Amino acid sequence: MVSLSESILTYVVNASWQTIVIVLVAALASLLLRTAPARYRHVLWLTTLTACVIVPLLTLTQKSAFNESVLIPVPTRPAVTAVSAESDSAPLLNLTKRRTQVVNTTSESTSLLLGVYALFIVWRIIRLVRFWRKKETLRRAAGLKPLSPSVESIAQHCQTILGVANISVAQSSSARVPYTIGARRPLIVLPETFCTASEERLLSVIGHEMAHVARRDYLTNLICELITLPISFHPLTFVIKRQIDRARELACDELVSKRLLPPKLYARSLVWAADVSAQPRTAALMLTMFDARILEERVMRLTRNRRVLSRRAARAIASVALFALGASTVMLSLFSFELKTQAHAVLMPSASIGSNISNIFTSATQTPRDAQSPQQSRPERTLSAPSAQERAEAACEAGRASDTEKIPALIAMLADETRTELLRCWNTGRWSPALDTFKQPSPGEQAAIALASMGHSAFQPLVNQLDNGNAAVRRNAAWAIGELTNMPPGERDSAVPQLVSLLSDSDEWVRMAAARALGEVRDRSAVVRLVVALSDSDWRVRQLVVWALSELKDDRAVATLCSVLLSDTREEVRRGAAEALGEIRSAAALPSLKQALNDPAVSAKAQWAISEIEDTDGQ
Repeated sequence: MVSLSESILTYVVNASWQTIVIVLVAALASLLLRTAPARYRHVLWLTTLTACVIVPLLTLTQKSAFNESVLIPVPTRPAVTAVSAESDSAPLLNLTKRRTQVVNTTSESTSLLLGVYALFIVWRIIRLVRFWRKKETLRRAAGLKPLSPSVESIAQHCQTILGVANISVAQSSSARVPYTIGARRPLIVLPETFCTASEERLLSVIGHEMAHVARRDYLTNLICELITLPISFHPLTFVIKRQIDRARELACDELVSKRLLPPKLYARSLVWAADVSAQPRTAALMLTMFDARILEERVMRLTRNRRVLSRRAARAIASVALFALGASTVMLSLFSFELKTQAHAVLMPSASIGSNISNIFTSATQTPRDAQSPQQSRPERTLSAPSAQERAEAACEAGRASDTEKIPALIAMLADETRTELLRCWNTGRWSPALDTFKQPSPGEQAAIALASMGHSAFQPLVNQLDNGNAAVRRNAAWAIGELTNMPPGERDSAVPQLVSLLSDSDEWVRMAAARALGEVRDRSAVVRLVVALSDSDWRVRQLVVWALSELKDDRAVATLCSVLLSDTREEVRRGAAEALGEIRSAAALPSLKQALNDPAVSAKAQWAISEIEDTDGQ
């Protein structure tokens, strides 16, 4: 019997590729519906999300959804008829035949992958719980101040026009934007600044939130958050949810502009609401009128006269699109991967893997000694081997063995810049470097990584090389000091003065390595010198200096980082400056960050940094 862990990982493996296909089909269908009312696209993407969750479950069943037994001829019929029926049904039998590819893995890999997946799901659940608590806190805080008669009158008018009832409207001093909370007892929360707005603006805001209630969007969104949990690891899940949010907001706009306000008047109210609102981070269990962050698209749709499909045409295209989506999901359920440990693969062979049984059995029964014999038969590599690749591999082996006796030989190798193939020496185990290579793969860089893996024993020998006459040695030594493992806070501080002096080294790669190491050491005494290095002539140096300052998180760097954000010639450096300001979270950076929103290359990072700073100020 297949274990639970194998079933879970089989679901994950199949969801990884099936989701891609389903989203591609949905994207094509959505393109056909681009001029249809938004509610049809909303249904399409909700169906897509459901399919992405269900189809991998179907692949776990032992038989196809098409039961072949219904195609067997009735025994009482003549033999000729039976043969004919069987022959006629052969193409259909072949079409609906389940095809499964077994993927063998070890029990250790299974446990590791299952643990990572479980941790991710737990994190997502904790995130939902936090959103729930935030939602309940806002609900309790709302309604402490009575609403004005004009607000209550507008709310009652919206309920009448939209055909909804039993909706509470309250104001809150802690709300940043209007919210809709709850499915059974809906509550619309208005910021205090909104309650004094004009009638048309209030009608737009309250009408939009009541459109959510009329469409039962809160309950739909809650269900989406829950059923998404099993596939929330997939990047395309966020694409699907964004499309759902986008279609939902457009559908609410269409409802309001059709029943409550003229489109252009409603569009002006949206712009006003966005201008006076402080955009918060996404809160999954609260609906706001700016969830999808597509204000420009919404305004353009409301103000431009565009051709819209008729209801009949839209329904016809939506039906075809949903049928295509359904047919593709059914076909996808017939093709799957099945994850098995080697023991299960041997004991449970099936027709689809019968040709590989002997190979699997040989692999599963091979002893550790047999598996390692090719490795043992090779001659031992030495740090002085004639081949650069062999020298790099020898350095890797010395690091893995923690052979501290080879530290002097590894130090001597730091100058070796002969290019080699990239060697990922530390992909498993107790420690891995943040970077596999700094300038280019070489024996010198591999020696630096090996020395970094030895921790305290290699620290002083590396520090002694920071003033070496060879630039490659200085660079690799500085990089290795930043990568050193098992070094408690403060233990590398004695290297900071020399690392700071390397920020003015004649070699740009040395300056880059020094900045990287200072960011890893996190000694704030280097902040002033790092700020000076922001004027370095090499943009790569400036980029790493900005990164180092983001790690140090010191307010003394804010002013200069703001200048870099607005004036540096390289967009990579400007983006790094925006991120660094978001990490430091100083309110003094807000004017510059808001100005940087006009820079297309930086706007996304600037928006993130602004939200980080505003969230900190709000706490």
